Amino acid sequence: MERRTFVLATGGLLGGSGLCGAAELAKARTAAIASAGAAPVPALAGSAAYLPLVQERFNVYPGNRGTAMTLLSVKRHFETARGDQFSLTFAVPASQSLASGAYEVEHASLGKQTMYLQLAGNGPEGNYYRADFNLLN
Repeated sequence: MERRTFVLATGGLLGGSGLCGAAELAKARTAAIASAGAAPVPALAGSAAYLPLVQERFNVYPGNRGTAMTLLSVKRHFETARGDQFSLTFAVPASQSLASGAYEVEHASLGKQTMYLQLAGNGPEGNYYRADFNLLN
């Protein structure tokens, strides 16, 4: 048997056996997930959920420790049966600043949600951050 033929034949056998193992592993993972039950994905809250929370405290998690911030305003751009477009403005104490990016934001009644916070200026309450939403129904 030539060396090339031997390498091709044994390489195919090794590759085929590896694929079989991968298929069995995928089946086992799928079965484990199905038996555990899929965790429900929380829906993002619309503008109506945030309106009563103006001037309330939220926690943002830029790392292991949370930072307190206050919801200053909810600005509705439009709300129809097809969707809800709005912006939230938060104030963070001037002594603390966040880089623009995605953060876990938590409120006692809404739970945790991931939001993209962008610096929107500063004022007497501290640094202002805006989160924009365009939710489709």
